[in-house]
Amino acid sequence: MREVLEMWKYSRMIASFVLAAAVYAVVLWVFAPLWIIPGVTGIRIANILPPVFSLLFGPAAAWGIAVGNLIGYDILGGALTIGSIGGFIGNFLLGYMPYKIWHRMFREPPHCRTLSSVLKFEFVTLIHAAVCAHVISLWCEAVGFVPYTPLAFIIFTNDFLAPAIAGPILMALLYDRVRRAGWLWTDVMKGYEYLPTTVKKRWVIGTILVTIGSVIGLVATIGVGLGLGQPLFFGPGLKFIGTPLVATGLVFLIIWIIGVALLE
Repeated sequence: MREVLEMWKYSRMIASFVLAAAVYAVVLWVFAPLWIIPGVTGIRIANILPPVFSLLFGPAAAWGIAVGNLIGYDILGGALTIGSIGGFIGNFLLGYMPYKIWHRMFREPPHCRTLSSVLKFEFVTLIHAAVCAHVISLWCEAVGFVPYTPLAFIIFTNDFLAPAIAGPILMALLYDRVRRAGWLWTDVMKGYEYLPTTVKKRWVIGTILVTIGSVIGLVATIGVGLGLGQPLFFGPGLKFIGTPLVATGLVFLIIWIIGVALLE
């Protein structure tokens, strides 16, 4: 994760950050959401952009998506609340997870011109949507702002469906152009591999844990919120955390954090 700090040493990465933040903020503001929960979340056309920006600009996109959402959605869009803290972190992860998994796990570029490239794109989009929904909703539940279950479902649907459908098209149009221009994040930040020469075992384990912590964690925590089955991970030792839902969500979040650590 050191690249998210080191990027500030490079002027072209700062330019990529400004570009990602500005475009995302403007699209969020111009195409104002159709509110589902007024002032909290709605249908967002701009969610097509995060995985594409992530795979092009790497850590600059992570910061850009987080700041762009804060400006275009929270401040200009009228959704600045206590939930915006979780929103900043969740949107940072929208821009963080796709490039992180891709440059550790996949040897094929994300040009989305082959079926295998598209399927890999859909996988990282699934992960980024699940972890964003889980983090934001868990925060909002923990602070008593909005219940986890409906919010998680709405955020995940927003963050997955639009980029899963339109993202590969946009990626196919932009990837080669950005690569030829030398603006891929690893072209700017020397010492980082865009595609791995070898896939280490710990990266595979890390990706598995990230998948469990985000996708399985989201489903399991929603299940607890719906009252399906017995709450997970809520023995006597975890009751100090709060509700069964929060305890369950935190355990899966820890699994995700361990997975991310192994991807380093």
